[in-house]
Formats: sequence, structure tokens, C-alpha cells
Amino acid sequence: MTVSPVEPSMLANAFDILIRKVAMSSEPRPKKNAATPNPIIMVIYGECSFLGYARLGEKSWTNVNISSRRFYDIAFYQGKFYAIDCHGDVFVCDIDDDGRAEQIKGTKIASCPPKRESGDFDMKYLVESDSGLWLVERFLKTRYVKPPNHTRRIFKYCTTHFLVSKLELNYSGDCVETPCRCIPQKSLGDEAFFIGSASSVSLQSSEYIRPNSIYFTDNVSELFNHSGGGHDMGIFSMETGTIEPHFQGKSLHPISPPLWYI
Repeated sequence: MTVSPVEPSMLANAFDILIRKVAMSSEPRPKKNAATPNPIIMVIYGECSFLGYARLGEKSWTNVNISSRRFYDIAFYQGKFYAIDCHGDVFVCDIDDDGRAEQIKGTKIASCPPKRESGDFDMKYLVESDSGLWLVERFLKTRYVKPPNHTRRIFKYCTTHFLVSKLELNYSGDCVETPCRCIPQKSLGDEAFFIGSASSVSLQSSEYIRPNSIYFTDNVSELFNHSGGGHDMGIFSMETGTIEPHFQGKSLHPISPPLWYI
């Protein structure tokens, strides 16, 4: 079944136009006279975190025909879009160059490994790197506190640890065969991952970037408030399992989470 494009007049409330993640199939401005078609833009949008797409210049999103919603992250890797939902299911989205809606669908190819550790809740990310496509699980603890002289309790949360797996993708011609394996990893090598509300990225270590580490910002936007949101940031060491701060100040905002600019 094909889902019709979402027009602005059909939006029930402001949350429907909220864009949480963006991935692109190519540069937005190809070189002059290049044969590259307009890039495809895939987004996670709306209050229910739907998966949608459009070509550059189109005026509305078309939902991907997929058996899930509440997506956490998307990535474009080796000519394919990949998405992961709140359950840890990974989908590949096969979008042909002609962009016909009836051919845009998502197929489940893998799931997160069985839970080895737990937290009060977790978030999931897809990270593209030169060494492959990675799946990152972020675990958080939560609690309520009642500060002095305040009548309203504040919801606090903090990241405790991460689990990392590598997707072993099986290709047959231009297609990704299913199922694919999700293999737990204990090290990122010389790489460092940067995750948060912006697209998740991998960088090689340098004088300023620690190897085998995960840099994270606070993107639990549903729990933001004037006194608590935006504080959960740090650097997680895959080697020691410890977390250190990377920003000494405050980044509190009731709506907009802190972002990476790389």
C-alpha cells in the first residue's frame, strides 16, 4: 500500500512538521552539467517519527511503505538508505532513480542483538564509517528529584553506557539480501563516533579526537524542560566503559537539543 504525500493543509499540529533526522543520497548541489539526478532526501518526521522521503525541489514528503514507525535514526550507505526503529529493527529502503512511490518500500534486514545489559530506556543510532555500517545502543537511567523551594518534581536522566554492533550486510548484485547479521563489537579501533540529534558520523582519531570513543549530545527532546533538558552529554570510552564531560558549560533548552557541527 502506498501512503499519499503529506500536504501542509493536512497537518494536525505543529509536531507533524518536526524533522528529527535527515539523510541525503548525494550532495544537494551537484557540479554544473553533471549527470547526477536530484538527490533524494530521507527524513524522520512528525510526532510519531515516520519515515518519509522527497527529491530536492518537491513540496511534500511521501511516507516510505514500511511495517514500522517511531524511527530513531537513518543513514545512507553504499547507495542505500537504512533506518532503525525504537524496537531495534533495521530496515533497508530501496528507492529507484525514477522515484515512483509504489517502488519505495522498507525491508527488515536485522535486529539488535539480544539484550546483554539494560537501562530504564535506550536509544539507537546508525553510524556510517569507512569500516562499515554500525549500530549503537545508548542506555539511560532516570529519576525524579524535588529541588529545595520547588513544588514540582524534575525528571532527571543520564547516559550510563553504550553497546556497539556492526552490521554484516550481504549484497547480491544491487540488492541487500536478508537477513543480515548484527555482530557485537568491543572496540572502534582508531575511530570515534559522534551521535545526537544531527546525523551520526564517524571520524578518525587525531590530536583533538580520542580513538575508540563515543561523543554524545543530549537528544532526549521528549523529556526536555527548562531545568533539566540538554545536560546529558559526554565522551564514552569503549576501553574503560567510563564517561567524561566534553563541555563544561550549560546547554539547557526546552525545545532545541545541542547539535554537532562537523
